[in-house]
Amino acid sequence: MTERLLHRRALLTGALALAVTPVVAPSLARAAATTTINVGDRELALTVFRPAAPKGVIVFSHGAGGSAENYAALLEAWSQAGFLVVAPLHVDSLKHPRKSAYTLQSAFPVRLADVGAAAGWAASEAPGLPLAYAGHSYGSLMSLMRGGALETMIPARDPKAKAVLCFSSPGTIQGLMGPATFQTLNVPTLMLTGEQDVVPGMAPDWRAHLRAFEESPAGDKYAWICKSVDHGLAHHPENPAFPQAVALSITFLKAAVLGDAEARTALAAQTSTAATEFRRR
Repeated sequence: MTERLLHRRALLTGALALAVTPVVAPSLARAAATTTINVGDRELALTVFRPAAPKGVIVFSHGAGGSAENYAALLEAWSQAGFLVVAPLHVDSLKHPRKSAYTLQSAFPVRLADVGAAAGWAASEAPGLPLAYAGHSYGSLMSLMRGGALETMIPARDPKAKAVLCFSSPGTIQGLMGPATFQTLNVPTLMLTGEQDVVPGMAPDWRAHLRAFEESPAGDKYAWICKSVDHGLAHHPENPAFPQAVALSITFLKAAVLGDAEARTALAAQTSTAATEFRRR
């Protein structure tokens, strides 16, 4: 039933824009481990970035076609900041052995199950640690839903979620996202996007990525907008804006998830620059 809620033409039109370019990060093997868990009658591969003494947990959902390898620089930075990072390999990934059996539409409910299972595994590995959901593009939708978005249509909220962090969003999916989509998103949220962040068929105007920021209840909502950034910042560490985005993401996560006083002060002091705009509400 969930699949019927998705607008087929919009998803197919945006598929190429949502997909990431496979880039194997040479540091991944050194920085991360992999494990496999059972979810129903299938296996789910998890890539895990584990710090020596984790203080919090981040479940990360990759963009359409992607995998943890594409985001190794980002995920390793979060791990070095003290977070246990768990990234499931979704069935739409180019690296998934059963990719041909799924479309972006049929992968939707499976993705939701993946992030829930990843969070459950993390809770058993690091019990009691505060939890955040993060994602890029299609993965951001999964994270937003775990934070409460779309709750009246598809209940997927995780009451343990302390925050949601998004690198871009999939834009607006017709038939799935309406006026009330983000009104139930009431956890601290950070959206990182840019004025070149265009997704044909879903976000022809980059401002569409700001819906979660603008339409959710005010309070601890943040948006970072870089003039030169497009849809792929999260998996392009060579981009000059990448270090700033990562630093801000860590400050947000420490403030919202760990309650770190220094990070809260830094987040409160964050301002716009000539190259980036910072909004809060």
